[in-house]
This record gives sequence, C-alpha cells and structure tokens, in this order.
Amino acid sequence: MNVIQKYTRSITASNLRDDAHHHHTEVLAAAALCRDLGTKLFRVKYASDATSYQALLEAWREIVIGKAATRSWPADVSPAKMARLSLDHWLNDVCPACTGRAYEPVRGASSVMSDVPCRICRGTGRRAVAVKHNELKYVEQMVEALDAISAHAAGQTMKRLADEMGL
Repeated sequence: MNVIQKYTRSITASNLRDDAHHHHTEVLAAAALCRDLGTKLFRVKYASDATSYQALLEAWREIVIGKAATRSWPADVSPAKMARLSLDHWLNDVCPACTGRAYEPVRGASSVMSDVPCRICRGTGRRAVAVKHNELKYVEQMVEALDAISAHAAGQTMKRLADEMGL
C-alpha cells in the first residue's frame, strides 16, 4: 500500500486509535512532518480540505513565478495563471471515462474493468490538460512539477515511517 492509499485510509477512518493493531495516525503524523508543499497538496487533494486551497495556491504561485523567471517564459504567459491552471488540473486529474482506473469498464458491470487500456486517457488514469494551445506546454510542465513535489513528499513520509519502525 503506497503513502497516498495509507493517507486516504487514515483521513477516512472513523477511529484514529494507535495501538498494536491500529496504525491510522502514523502516516498522518509522518506527512505532517514534511515541511514542504507536499503536505498541503495531500491535504487539499486527498483530504478534500478546501480551506487549505488558498494557502496552497499562494505557495504554489510563488514557486511558479520563480520557475518562470529561471526558465525565461515569454511576457504574455502569466505565471499566476499557469499556477492556478496547473494546480486545478493536478487536484482534479482523474480520467472521467475510466474514473482513474486506466482500463475500459466492462459493459453492464460498472465496477468491473476489462484488460483493455482506456481509450480516452491511453491507460494513464489521468485526464488530458485542457487549456489554450499557447498555455499547454507551461501548464504541463507545472503539473509535472506538482507530481514531483507529491512524489518527494510521499518518499519523505515513507522514510519517516521506516525510521520510526527501525527499518
């Protein structure tokens, strides 16, 4: 089970006991100790915490402004707009056709998936970025950056969990 699955299971648990058989709080504590943008990303995307969205967007906007400056983006490309578009896409990137499962559903059985990759997302489980043509490259780059930040936060969380377990 990966960090995202553990995090989601923890935030949806009705009881956050922490004993020999229940470990729901460990992943929450480990994720909270990550002091980067990853914790906010997890909170907004996987915990559906809309109250943290504005703080997340502001922090992400500052990062994108820095990236735009170092990458010499054209003057007609607004870093603030690219930040909002990329974050909104990243937060809601599930393919509507396969609901993120990456395979075609079996007709007549909505919860059963076939062995055929989804035609819409080509087996990625993610919807395509839908923005103006001149913005696409920049939004896609920033979505990749958000993926990297999320992966780094998940790795840091797993490292903290492993350290606590003495692995």
